[in-house]
Amino acid sequence: MSFKFLTQIFFVSVLVFSNALALTDPEPNPFSDLAEGEQAFEAEVLEASEEVLLVKNSEDEEFAGRMEAVFKYRDGAGPAATNEFFVGDQVRVLVNSEKVIIAAQNKELLLCDQNFYGWVRTPNENYFTLETIEGDRFEVNVGNSTQFRDEDSKKLFGYSPRKDDVIRIHGVVNSNVKKIFTETFGAYISILSEEALQPFLEKVEKRKLEEATKLTEELKRQIFYDVPPENIFFSAINFIANKGIVNGDGKGNFRPESEINRAEFTKILVKTKFEEELKSFELTESCFPDFETSAWFAKFVCFAKENEILKGYPDGEFKPANPVNLAEAITILVKSFGLSVAESSDGEWFTPFIEKATELKILPENFAETDDQITRGQMSELIMRGIDVVGSL
Repeated sequence: MSFKFLTQIFFVSVLVFSNALALTDPEPNPFSDLAEGEQAFEAEVLEASEEVLLVKNSEDEEFAGRMEAVFKYRDGAGPAATNEFFVGDQVRVLVNSEKVIIAAQNKELLLCDQNFYGWVRTPNENYFTLETIEGDRFEVNVGNSTQFRDEDSKKLFGYSPRKDDVIRIHGVVNSNVKKIFTETFGAYISILSEEALQPFLEKVEKRKLEEATKLTEELKRQIFYDVPPENIFFSAINFIANKGIVNGDGKGNFRPESEINRAEFTKILVKTKFEEELKSFELTESCFPDFETSAWFAKFVCFAKENEILKGYPDGEFKPANPVNLAEAITILVKSFGLSVAESSDGEWFTPFIEKATELKILPENFAETDDQITRGQMSELIMRGIDVVGSL
């Protein structure tokens, strides 16, 4: 059993001690120190066009502001983007003594008044991904006005950190679309060296050990009546159950030897990797002729089809009740986890996906032939290994 996926625990202790690092404060929060005549309150958006933001408060009073002026902080940081607001949104606004909106904040945008730590992932010249202490991932845009600082507080504009750098961010995170806004809000990013983290390492290691021990104990605890510790898939089933990926049958059983069908497997994979994206996915019509939009799995299957994670059979149907075989399962898994495969015109359609899963040790050596149906226990092993691998890339 590998615990590489525990690396995110590293950040929990670092966050506790974040105030000890002496770096320049972020741009001022306009809501924290009101000038004479200014008011800040919750409001509902009535109109959000390219020209104006119009809101009303709980007493039905209306307030407006020019969109290019909204978000103009006292130090002149950034205008608002019109796509930050929608009619009906609950927002926080700051109005001046003339009752004109001079700053607004969507409820989904949280100003990071505390330090915000994470690992750098997939860095390039346009953006990088930050993996937070919670294990969430957020995209960070790299632009001309993005401010980066190294441990000596030297400004580095438009620079993307390296893979596996530890950084902290003063900025705004939109939890809805998984983005961190660094330009609009005048945020900056501090790149921390190993030396800068040295004072915390002993306490971090202690916390990591405590968390690892806790998780190990959880994985040893029997959750399902029909999955005892001697079951070959015991750890994998416990792992995905502890993550909330699967549940039992309502009677306390998991049925590890039962086959899993195409609809069930697709739902589990899509829900595992795209839970946030599913919230905004609207299903207006069925994407296959052999099921209706009312089917319990319809949204997950159609999301997967739209995102090119799966295709139907040559006759155009999806056949949701068919047992999923190993070739299909590996293909859906590799695509869901965003793993690139080599293009190949030789062999079967699933060959590149099997090769990638074998290379990354997602596919155990003792698994079935590619055309054999997989069991719920095997499904658990594949998903656990996939999560482990993606977390370490």
